[in-house]
Amino acid sequence: MKKLFLPLLFVLMGVAVALFRPVGPSSALWDSASGTLRVCSSWTLVPRWGKAVVLPRVATTTTFTTPEGATVTARVQLELGPGAHLQLAAAPTPEQGLAVKAGQLAPTAKLGCLAQNTCRQKLQEEMEASLQRLASGSAKASVVLEPDPAALLAFRRQELRQRVSPPRRRVLVVGWDGADWELLSKLVARGLMPNLQKLMAVGTYGELSSLTPLLSPLIWTTMATGEPPEVHGILDFLEADAATGARVPVTSRKRKVPALWNMASAAGLTVGVSGWWASWPAEAVNGVLVSDRLFFLLSDAPGDAPPGTVVFPPEHEASFRELAERAKVETGAPTVATFLPLELPRIQEALAQGRGMADPIDGFRRILVGTRVYMGAALKIAESKPHLLMAYCIGTDEIGHLLGPYLPPASPGADPALVQAAPPAVERYFAVVDRWLGRLLEQCPLSECAVLVVSDHGFKWGSDRPREFSGVAAATAALWHRPKGIFVLAGNGVMAKGRTGEPASVYDVAPTVAVLLGLPLGASWPGKPLPGVSLASGEKVAWSELVPPESYRPRVQEVKPSAEYVAQLKALGYLEGGETQGGSGSNTEGELNNLGLLHLEAGRLQEAEEAFKKAIAANPAYASPHYNLRRLYFESERYEEADRELLEALRLGLRDGRGALQRALADYERLGLRERAASLASSAVTLFPRDAMLRAAVLRYLLELNRCGEAVEKAREAVSAFPQDAAVLAFAGLSAACAGDTASAKTWMERSLVLNPNQPELKQALRMLE
Repeated sequence: MKKLFLPLLFVLMGVAVALFRPVGPSSALWDSASGTLRVCSSWTLVPRWGKAVVLPRVATTTTFTTPEGATVTARVQLELGPGAHLQLAAAPTPEQGLAVKAGQLAPTAKLGCLAQNTCRQKLQEEMEASLQRLASGSAKASVVLEPDPAALLAFRRQELRQRVSPPRRRVLVVGWDGADWELLSKLVARGLMPNLQKLMAVGTYGELSSLTPLLSPLIWTTMATGEPPEVHGILDFLEADAATGARVPVTSRKRKVPALWNMASAAGLTVGVSGWWASWPAEAVNGVLVSDRLFFLLSDAPGDAPPGTVVFPPEHEASFRELAERAKVETGAPTVATFLPLELPRIQEALAQGRGMADPIDGFRRILVGTRVYMGAALKIAESKPHLLMAYCIGTDEIGHLLGPYLPPASPGADPALVQAAPPAVERYFAVVDRWLGRLLEQCPLSECAVLVVSDHGFKWGSDRPREFSGVAAATAALWHRPKGIFVLAGNGVMAKGRTGEPASVYDVAPTVAVLLGLPLGASWPGKPLPGVSLASGEKVAWSELVPPESYRPRVQEVKPSAEYVAQLKALGYLEGGETQGGSGSNTEGELNNLGLLHLEAGRLQEAEEAFKKAIAANPAYASPHYNLRRLYFESERYEEADRELLEALRLGLRDGRGALQRALADYERLGLRERAASLASSAVTLFPRDAMLRAAVLRYLLELNRCGEAVEKAREAVSAFPQDAAVLAFAGLSAACAGDTASAKTWMERSLVLNPNQPELKQALRMLE
């Protein structure tokens, strides 16, 4: 018997293994016939047939229908603790059993409730509680209810339209890029802009604080959306094409949130848009949208985009293309001469060369064409009396970049003929812009309309402007901009408050337009209505949910790069020249650099540093993010890193490099950090070997630090490089005197005084040596 026992035991164990299997406390047993799910509390043997072993977490999806007929998806998940017992519906799998049970417990909810976050959350919690009551022991349920997006959007749109009454007035928004009170106030006082003067006399006006960086696409999109650039997504003049990674002119495809024309259209109001920044491809609106590609001032090509993408609705595109072509053809040398008083042959020669914005004469012609195209398009749209009309003029900024250097006091080396012609040309141009405003006011009189004139930033027309030309291949354009633009608000629904004291903000434009149209404010908007407009009342809305991009954004094929566009941006000083050399990616190096600046201005230092470093990684030859890192590190007292980044930016050809270095040295002097100033200046000498003032500054710092031996060594090098520079010789003499080399000190001091006798302190030092 003993001999048979062991074999029999092994046989029985084999049978047991064949018929049963062990499951641990982390598993659950499913009985498909009864629909019960039981979680094991310890190791258990279960038959290999009839029961399914599952994890104690079950997830499924089911649907139900609202009384309005909308489909709602319920995403359900259950987690069961050891020993828990759950009664579901009989089904082949626990997931199917849970789906049936969840469907039975689904709420009878109207779409209006599901559209509200608070109400939907309450329904989810009630359904979770019902599911948990099906279990004995530890059980946790989670439910997410997702109404059909199309049905939910339709409901919200209908609710919005019921909320928005027919507006009491129409609204006209006129954008003058770069308009500044320094120039406009003078022109108004001289009677050259009577229509602007009329608005000022009967309305409210003042300054409009802008954003950093002072770049048009970012700011005009902020005014149109109410959102910061890091939210709306337009961050530069160029973007990366998603298909090819190529750098292309900025488009509306990058915008992540709706603009005012999308919001008004969704509310059932009619709209018109003419030439707004980053509005191509033309979006579907309840009205007419003429994109910024009807006449691309930066490429001198009417309708330089695929047919059907320039204007919405597409059937109107042909007539607007004809308008643009006619404006270009009819704006020839005689027209330019009526504004820019130069000899006709010179104008004809300049137009024949076609250098665009790199030439003040041909660039001026382009400005005239662009102004006529977009103001003419706006006037054509205005005939249909849309509730909202938004018209943009770029020429009010570009004329400053072109002719500003020729205004008194003229920049060094300025052409004398242009110095004479520029002042009347600027005055005549702004007088024409004012006449276009008057024609729009005829179509939209103040008794019927609220009129808002705004600029994205100001412009340095006076003595504070840069002393160099805007220049090819150096991003100097923003140096000409002031951080405060203008606003003038008048007409129906506007209080006449005259000039305001505190500046408003570009964030206040969208709330102002919304209030005047009777639209709800955006819940995430940082701005408020401008002075002269009543504060908004009523519940704010999430416009991005009400008007998602897919509801208005057209589909276009690959966007082609534009070498001409890039060349004109360089000519105007908006690009340094290296921004188009980076690799592919969802954001260009320019966008990342600007994003870093936005973070830096907001005090988000870590995010700023990450963005600048990403910009450098995308394009190591790009100087600007290095300089911006210098500012970040300096403000964080990380001086070694700050100097390293500044020197790298200078090496890469930073715009206004010498000015940047002088400002950095001045920062250290202000803080009393002479050692740092001396170190930075000495390092910079290798980058600017022909800068005599920098050599003199190095000697001055070393003397102030009493490092006489080092100073006299540097002095010999400096005198050898600049034997006829009075400042270098003066500090060289002082360095030699400090080191005890009296002979060299006398020689250098005497030579300096020959070159510049007006140095009383040096004379005193020389007398002391003698």
